[in-house]
Amino acid sequence: MTQNRWLMLGALFLARVSLGYQFQTVASVAPLLVLDLGINFTEVGTLIGFFSALGFVTALPAGIAGRRFGEKRVVLIGLGLMALGGFVMAGADGFWVAGAGRLMVGVGGIVITVTMVKLVGDLFEGREVVTAMAILMNSWPVGIAIGLWTQGVIAETWGWNAVFLVAGLGSLAGMLLVAFVYRAPGQAVAPTAAVAETTKPKSRISQREVTLVVIAGVIWTMFNGGFLMVMSFGPALMVERGSDVALSGLLISNGTIAYMIAIPLGAWLSERWARPNLVMVGSFAIGAVAVALVPYVSDPLVLFVAAGIFIGIPTGNVMALTVEVVRPENRNTGTGLYYSVHHIGLTGMPILAGWMVDITGDAAIPMIVGGVATAFAIVMLGLLRMVQRRPVRG
Repeated sequence: MTQNRWLMLGALFLARVSLGYQFQTVASVAPLLVLDLGINFTEVGTLIGFFSALGFVTALPAGIAGRRFGEKRVVLIGLGLMALGGFVMAGADGFWVAGAGRLMVGVGGIVITVTMVKLVGDLFEGREVVTAMAILMNSWPVGIAIGLWTQGVIAETWGWNAVFLVAGLGSLAGMLLVAFVYRAPGQAVAPTAAVAETTKPKSRISQREVTLVVIAGVIWTMFNGGFLMVMSFGPALMVERGSDVALSGLLISNGTIAYMIAIPLGAWLSERWARPNLVMVGSFAIGAVAVALVPYVSDPLVLFVAAGIFIGIPTGNVMALTVEVVRPENRNTGTGLYYSVHHIGLTGMPILAGWMVDITGDAAIPMIVGGVATAFAIVMLGLLRMVQRRPVRG
């Protein structure tokens, strides 16, 4: 097991790359969907948002199902659902069929996200778990980057349907890879842990913890808002300016590469400086300005890269907020609540931005929305620290 765990992590990583690739599909071919399916940008934003729409009701059941039926089996079901959703979208002839496929992909993605964290924790328990988790989390931007590099070219060569077909096949390949490569560690620990869980007294999450974890979820959503808008509506903005779909994806992919590099770099800098608030506030501010300035610059490459860097740097710090504000015995509940808030935000923001594009006719509006959202994360971080400083009652 010790010799093979990195190979198994590699299999999980590659399978989860398909999640980022699937997420990027709608944004990469948005102009073609508007033309061929007769939908508007509000509906494009809705399709993007559908990826996270059911997250607030799926995250906790996914964890429960993993304990009951086995995490590997649940991951395979999630990847299978993602593959099916991609195939449904490939054959879509209108908004509602595409929406049904997107919901399937989103539910499958939430299932594998929650469950793979448990798998990696089991494989690397007590040894190199931080490194392993960072590798797993970086699969998301890797998938987005591959999507930006390839999906525009695929769409222009074989049509937008081919993009979703390739995405579905990628998830299917990931399912087969996990099925053949992953083997669960020894089962001796699991029953003991389960018995301990059922016999120890259950702690009720406090109102203060609920407040703090909700604020942490809002911070995560808002600070990611800028990068979400760049990934979701950047290709449409570039096409509006005269670029083709393929070139637009390649241009924006530079920001994703910067984001991938910035995540581990930010974690190292934060640990070295030991000033997480400074890292977060400074990064939020610079990232917000970079995104908001995109509509006003003729060549936004530098801004895309800056947004990727400064939205990537504080990722580890923001993820740590959830652990920081909830007691260990309430961490499962707190994490479920955190992901619920996060997915509500990820669903609503693209819909709002797409609606504003339809009203104004300006594809640059989402960049303004993203910049404001990222800046608002500073306010929410201040609120979280203020609540933390209040004396604990009782």
